[in-house]
Amino acid sequence: MTVTTEQTLETGQDEQFIGRLILIDPLDFDPEGKKKDAPIVIDPFNHRKKRTTGEGDTTGEEDTTQPDPALIASVEALGVQQAIILRPQVGKHEGKLGIVIGQRRTTAAHRVATQAREEGRSYRKVPAIVRDDLQGVDDEALIISMVENIHRKQATAQDDLEAAQQLALMVNVKRVPKARKRQMAAAIGRTVEELDAAHKVAQLTPETLGDLNEDEVDFDWVELGDLQEVEDVDGALNILVKAKARDEAEGTGKRGAWKQAVETLRARKAREERIEQVRAGLTGRGIDVVPFVDNWQAFGITRPLDELLTEVDRPLTEQVHEETCPGHAAAVNPEDGEVVWLCIGWKKNGHKLANEPEAADAGSGEVDEKAAARAKAEEVKKEAEREHGRVIRKNNEAWRVARTVREAHIADMCKEKSEAPAAVKELVMRTLLAGGSHVGQFANATEKLRETRGQLLSKFLADDRLSRVGEDVISALITRTAAKRYWWVLFAYVAALHEAMHMKDDAWRGEPHYHYGHNRPNHEAGPIRPATVEWVSFLKTYGYSPSEIEEQTLVLARQQAEEQAEREAREAEAREARKAEREAREAAADAEPDAGAEPDTDAEPDAGADAE
Repeated sequence: MTVTTEQTLETGQDEQFIGRLILIDPLDFDPEGKKKDAPIVIDPFNHRKKRTTGEGDTTGEEDTTQPDPALIASVEALGVQQAIILRPQVGKHEGKLGIVIGQRRTTAAHRVATQAREEGRSYRKVPAIVRDDLQGVDDEALIISMVENIHRKQATAQDDLEAAQQLALMVNVKRVPKARKRQMAAAIGRTVEELDAAHKVAQLTPETLGDLNEDEVDFDWVELGDLQEVEDVDGALNILVKAKARDEAEGTGKRGAWKQAVETLRARKAREERIEQVRAGLTGRGIDVVPFVDNWQAFGITRPLDELLTEVDRPLTEQVHEETCPGHAAAVNPEDGEVVWLCIGWKKNGHKLANEPEAADAGSGEVDEKAAARAKAEEVKKEAEREHGRVIRKNNEAWRVARTVREAHIADMCKEKSEAPAAVKELVMRTLLAGGSHVGQFANATEKLRETRGQLLSKFLADDRLSRVGEDVISALITRTAAKRYWWVLFAYVAALHEAMHMKDDAWRGEPHYHYGHNRPNHEAGPIRPATVEWVSFLKTYGYSPSEIEEQTLVLARQQAEEQAEREAREAEAREARKAEREAREAAADAEPDAGAEPDTDAEPDAGADAE
């Protein structure tokens, strides 16, 4: 190694920085990492260095950027003007110096020196500061390298992600204190949450990264981490781009639409994985799995078993059919993972349609038209019921997905340190003092409801002890709660009440059994409960972004209220009309003389008669 100058540097009173200023020969550096005897190497934790393991092993890997022509021209004309930073290496490169900052400048100087040597010309050395204090301190070296490159276009997104993954691993292994973690994140222009998400972001596939670059999508690391979880779900990137746009339009900074979209995609991914497991299980049993279709009638030779009968008009069960029929098969509904048992070639296999009309006369071949009409009507009814069931299952799942996001939002509200605002206090008082029978039911809960109540309180107040709401637990909660936080504790209780009593899976339907019983005809639902509308609307005022199913429920509730108001107005108008008609009849009756009454003999004689 060629060293022409060495000087110890100290920066003011900061004893943490001690460096040696040297000049290095750029030919001592091997940019491609192929010369084992090169005294200058790329530091394993240089931000620009590709990594293949969590320990910084980069054997055989090249850096992700190269000096551009402008930089090479500048170095050739003026040399490297800004000192690079090196640190002593440990491990397999012990005794060498590794470049922490200045890889592109050194590479440019190496190219200029190589060309100059070939042409017999002189070349400039590269100024460098050797940081002995960074020897073995990998996280500090990585942060310094990231800060250097963070605002340069040449540092690619993948550079950032791979380096951040290394930093996150080191932070987790060393269990860095929160304050130090915040300092590290701030140094590279990120948040602690982004740093925590870096390990997921670094696992994004090249295809996804390509889509992000092509579409010029600007996600932060938290968002990229969420995307990584669901990137294999069809349309995930497009859905999340739209969700972020909605959040930016709202301007609340709450990521409400984003959270709803991510949770929906997670549920979809879980459903797809569950369906794949079901398919694999069926295939493992030797059952033929065919694609699912909505209308099996149009499919011809294949029908569900619940539409078929045996030759002796007995229902076909899955077990019996599997044991006796070569046409046994199954399809998996992609919406809910439900298995539909089928027979392929049901006619050939000797089955009958359950609602198939019989001939009017034996052997005539003519089908009774009324029987055919009844069979068709029955099939239409069954299809309507199946479709109704599909809608119920789909919307119930959407409501459950929304619950996860909604309850997380409530938990965030309950973390508030300052005293609750007036609207929260008003909600608490109105619910507890005028909440009707549900308040008593919630307070004197059954075992199942008591368990739900404890789980919700534990989640909202971030205290696992509250999962069992005993007198000792409540006393301890009161003791450790500051006076200005009392209202938030009460709010958590009221929130648990609303979630448990008014936000059940089928609340989007109007929960007909609350109003009209289970036997309401034609699957009609009662009106949406006012408490459901009030609760979602209240949370909206505090930054909650309702899911699509919740917004649809609010819209339906408004429509129902308008329709109810119109009905009441018509009924009031009709009552007024009947009242006016009755009063008119009574007035007319009072004005007519009584036909059965005797003439009045005492009446005065007609004045006209006297005149005659």
